[in-house]
Amino acid sequence: MDSKAVRANCLDASALVKLYVKEDESEIVHRYFRGEATRYATPICFYEALNVLKVKWLYRKEINRDEYLSATFSMTAWFSAFSLGLKDVDFLSPFVFKDVQGIAERHGLDLSDAFQILSVKDGYFSRLACDSRTVLVTADEALAEAARKEGVRAWYLLKEPPP
Repeated sequence: MDSKAVRANCLDASALVKLYVKEDESEIVHRYFRGEATRYATPICFYEALNVLKVKWLYRKEINRDEYLSATFSMTAWFSAFSLGLKDVDFLSPFVFKDVQGIAERHGLDLSDAFQILSVKDGYFSRLACDSRTVLVTADEALAEAARKEGVRAWYLLKEPPP
């Protein structure tokens, strides 16, 4: 019998957008997640992804209005069902913010990316261990590298095989 570890998968905005808008490598993300039971995003990633979709529609003209509305509706419904109720680290806490700021400074990241790393390290699914450890799924190579340096499992979906 072939067994597979059950793990949580934390999607950053770059991976999340690929699930709802057809882009290069979208099929990689779709194929991976069809076999994964636990997928979530931090609130910051959700809002960042909404902003990316807005830019793709209004400014870059990569998607039309109907595609924008469909993608934002579907993503919001998914986020509401699978991520919204998860207890995450309190980004507004000065202690958490100090930790996030430290990660950002160590790796040259913005605060949103640093928050994702801390969320995987200390958030709801942080107690998972061994092969079940949470995977940070991203199309951002610098984020994947920084996450690994912080002890977080990461999958850089553009060039690495799925975990």
